[in-house]
Amino acid sequence: MKGNQLMRKPKLLRALLILLFVAAPIQWTCAQIVLSTPKTTLGAVIKNIKSQSNYQFFYDDKLAEMPVNAIDVKNGSLQSVLDAALQGKGITYKIEDNIVYLSASGEPQTPQQTGQEHTVTGTVVDATGEALIGVNVQVKGNPTAGTITDFEGNYSLSVPGNGEIVFSYIGYRSETLKPDGKDVLNVTMQEDTQQIGEVVVTALGIKREKKMLGYAVQELKSDELNKTGDPSVTSALQGKVAGLQMNTSATGLGGSTKITIRGNSSLTDNNQPLWIVDGVPFSDNTTSDASRYGGVDRGSASMDINPDDIESISVLKGPNAAALYGSRAGNGVILITTKKGSKKDGFGIRYSGNFTWTAIGETLDMQRRYGQGHIDTKDAKTAVYDKTDSGSWGPVLDGSMKEAWNGETYAYSNYGDKLKDYFDTGFSHTHNVSISNGTEKSHFRTSFGYSDNDGVFPTESLSRVNADLNAGTELNKWVSMDGKISLSRTKADNRPLYGDYGAISQLMRIPNNVRLDDLKQYSDETHAHVNWTGPTASIRNPYYVLHQRQNSDERWRAFGYYSMKINFTDWLHLSAKYAFDYYRTRVQSTNAGDGINGEANTSMITNDSMDRSEENFFESNAEVILMGDRQLTDNFRLGFNVGGNFMYQRSETLGVGVGNMVDKGNWMLNAANLLRTGSEDGYKRAMNSVFGSVQMAWKEYLSLDLTARNDWSSTLPSGNNSFFYPSANLSFVVSDFLRSIDKPLPSWVTFAKARLSAAQVGKDTSPYQLYNTYSFKFDNGVLTPTKDNVKMNDQLKPEIATSYEAGLDMKFLNNRLGFDFTYYYSKTKNQIMKVPAAAPWSGGQWVNAGMVTNQGVELMLYSTLVETKDFAFDLNVNMAHNVSKVKELAPEENVNYMFFNGDGNFPVKVGTRAGHKLGEIYATSLYKRNENGDIIVNENGLPMTVTNESEYVNKPIGNIQPKLTMSVSPTFTYKGITLSALFDMKFGGDIFSYSEMLATGNGLAKRTLNRGEENNYMMVFPGVTESGEVNTKQVSASEYYGALQAEDFIYDASFIKLKELSIGYSFPSSMLKKTPVNSLNVSFVARNLCYLMKHTPGTSPEGGYDTTMFSQAIDYASLPFTRTFGISINLGF
Repeated sequence: MKGNQLMRKPKLLRALLILLFVAAPIQWTCAQIVLSTPKTTLGAVIKNIKSQSNYQFFYDDKLAEMPVNAIDVKNGSLQSVLDAALQGKGITYKIEDNIVYLSASGEPQTPQQTGQEHTVTGTVVDATGEALIGVNVQVKGNPTAGTITDFEGNYSLSVPGNGEIVFSYIGYRSETLKPDGKDVLNVTMQEDTQQIGEVVVTALGIKREKKMLGYAVQELKSDELNKTGDPSVTSALQGKVAGLQMNTSATGLGGSTKITIRGNSSLTDNNQPLWIVDGVPFSDNTTSDASRYGGVDRGSASMDINPDDIESISVLKGPNAAALYGSRAGNGVILITTKKGSKKDGFGIRYSGNFTWTAIGETLDMQRRYGQGHIDTKDAKTAVYDKTDSGSWGPVLDGSMKEAWNGETYAYSNYGDKLKDYFDTGFSHTHNVSISNGTEKSHFRTSFGYSDNDGVFPTESLSRVNADLNAGTELNKWVSMDGKISLSRTKADNRPLYGDYGAISQLMRIPNNVRLDDLKQYSDETHAHVNWTGPTASIRNPYYVLHQRQNSDERWRAFGYYSMKINFTDWLHLSAKYAFDYYRTRVQSTNAGDGINGEANTSMITNDSMDRSEENFFESNAEVILMGDRQLTDNFRLGFNVGGNFMYQRSETLGVGVGNMVDKGNWMLNAANLLRTGSEDGYKRAMNSVFGSVQMAWKEYLSLDLTARNDWSSTLPSGNNSFFYPSANLSFVVSDFLRSIDKPLPSWVTFAKARLSAAQVGKDTSPYQLYNTYSFKFDNGVLTPTKDNVKMNDQLKPEIATSYEAGLDMKFLNNRLGFDFTYYYSKTKNQIMKVPAAAPWSGGQWVNAGMVTNQGVELMLYSTLVETKDFAFDLNVNMAHNVSKVKELAPEENVNYMFFNGDGNFPVKVGTRAGHKLGEIYATSLYKRNENGDIIVNENGLPMTVTNESEYVNKPIGNIQPKLTMSVSPTFTYKGITLSALFDMKFGGDIFSYSEMLATGNGLAKRTLNRGEENNYMMVFPGVTESGEVNTKQVSASEYYGALQAEDFIYDASFIKLKELSIGYSFPSSMLKKTPVNSLNVSFVARNLCYLMKHTPGTSPEGGYDTTMFSQAIDYASLPFTRTFGISINLGF
């Protein structure tokens, strides 16, 4: 009943929203500016305006000392004050939200010039060739002699014969060029992402000056994100944010990804950041049933986002930056701001297209010397060819004629790399069109995107359609409205089947002498399975798997918001927003199960079978926030916000399985003779929240932010469902402070800032963890009640994470060099975890126990190493080191270690021990060793093993955690040409190659080349007997390699990869002026070109079989490493 009451609490909030919308047209009295002063400087006027309003100003420091007119304005608007002060001064202004941009403009009025004047014209564009509007263009040394570029980036300026022109624009590097008598001078400006006055998007979508923040925020702009046209937002983020780690599943197109920021803090796989798109919480659920024995990875829901619609991504790292978002943001926030129509920018059309080809790169290292057969240890004492053998322990491939498995006779030779020859060359094309318009009062942008991808896996495809509309208007000076709706459809066909029954696993078993082309006829006229081993269940024809076991999934999605803002004064406003996220996913898998012994798991299925499921997910958020920001005195500024949020989630899942289809290939539910399974599931959850923050700034060099939030969760029991958490952030701009007391830092130090922060945040749990329930399951035609095998706990408390952070930001040589350093420490206690329980609770019980700490450093380096008139070389570096450690588990329950993949299906488990690092890898079978570490062999010459859990858990063979993650991004620009690259790196961490272990056991792995051929294929296992004598007993090569243990297949997962490369050219406007095109950029792009360093045996050190917690520790039957090349085109009209 308590939970139901919680879900009814939003009635008050909804009433407030309705009242707000009804009251919107009321004309609130707007505070006006009073300013009376004789002639003074522009800087003094700005300071006075800021003391009476919440406006921020951005301008060239040189303009601060410019004299302006006498002003006598009472209760006037900002525009009237600026118009009076700047009349005839050659200064223009632009107001966007609460930010005022000032720049020199107009024709020169008091030029101090020498030499003959002449008029210079030209166009100013950015690195992509898009025209820049409002660029400040002025004669060097004369701030009143200048102009600004128009809507098409064009300018015209009168310049003295020996004069130079300075081009400056907010967010871009200033350019100083000399016309040298030229009448046309075109300019390509480069972004300056490290400007001191950089504005970033923070929690609740609030724009803040980065220098005033007391915590680490890293922002990526659209052009940096989309350099190589990656269709996945998550993949495009990889390697570009310090402290952000990405687990990817090597399972084909749109494979799922899982992001963690600053390590894993929870023991229940709840470690992903919250996604926010334009203020709307966005579900990034991963859908995968991949396991050792099969399943499909259906990707992450973030795949629904069109990267071309993104304006910027801010990564809020940990609770310190994301405290205002509540318990869901305890692992950080991926904050996405999409593109909008720009006021005053007028009508515009843009097109972008990408055309890429993908091919298999490296594959598992295999031997190409030996073929099918076995080793005869009794009579012939040699390798023997046998067409019925599944192993590759036969004789050397000598080209002699032999009868093959299908009765044909052909050369006993190597017939290629099966893991490469099986795959296709993938092709993808993506198209995006956007239309935008803006006026002084309104703006809109609409876009349409289409992406079609054919993967390297035969018959695999993935397509996505996106449609987006956002618009806003100012009804009057008191009320404005804004809204967005985004629609998408993502559809995939025939994603690769994983595990033992997947095609890749089957390809790893095919002997060198078997021709792959012979397997393309995978069934006979009776539809029976045709394979080189015969119709067995354990080894299957990879083409049978491809065509007879198919799958599809489709997700329709809609998300958006409607918001209203009321300005009570120019420093106080109230906003209300209703946001929603809805998607429907439909999944279908079919299995034409004829002709394979053991194909069906139940004797009731004698023919084809089909499974179909559908999920409906909905989330809504209603929010009201009162915000204020005002300069109270000349030196003190105060901002605040206070608000409330109601979140509601609902999920419904329906599944059905049928068999014995009437018409083969007719996959309809009503075409089945057997209803095998049926299920229906779902949940509801809600959370009410109130929050507030205060931002205090002194002289713009000292800033203190305080936040507080309280959540009430429906998933926790009454008495424990309310949790409060605060945060505090301090920023001290040392360089500005020292300048204010006339003790500046050396001239080569441009900027220095120190910051501190502390925060606490709570996390609730999944729905229905409090009380045990019964469910009904329909299986093999029988409806049976099922009781939970996990003991629930109605006393659960929220997890509590406490985080501390300190940082130092410095810039040198006028921003040519800089770094951003962060140290952090976090502690998460009251972990909600499962521990063993007495019968009948075989699945354990939920308790609050355990403590996990994360400690690390992040370093961002950025530099402009070379900068000339036509050439620039920038170099950016991201580095991060993190250690996740379990301080304790559940000592009161006698639990001192736990496994995360303890299902027994792999020869290794991944887990942790109290007092040790997370992500240890344990072999379930270890070599038995003596006190000297020597392997002990038995009387048969084979190694003895230890399989007792209490022993192997104390002897981990590796750990998945890296010591250092790093990326290096160089960018070269020469006139209109830009060359950029991204090197992604990881040092440390381990990975277990089950792929190589199985290939070794059947004689195909490269390491089996050393098989004692000169000794009749007999070998001696290195070790000692139980009595301590050196082992001399010979065994066959197949026995030798079959006895190897998991510890022989652990590899260092370190790598250096060239992840991205792009070479682009922006056409100058002079080449386009006779066409309807005003900007054009063409680029060659490449992704995942190669590993410059790695240690794994041909396989990728990155991709695991799944993205669940620490599954990256295991490589098995993963899609081989692929590389992508293509062309990108961007057009503006």
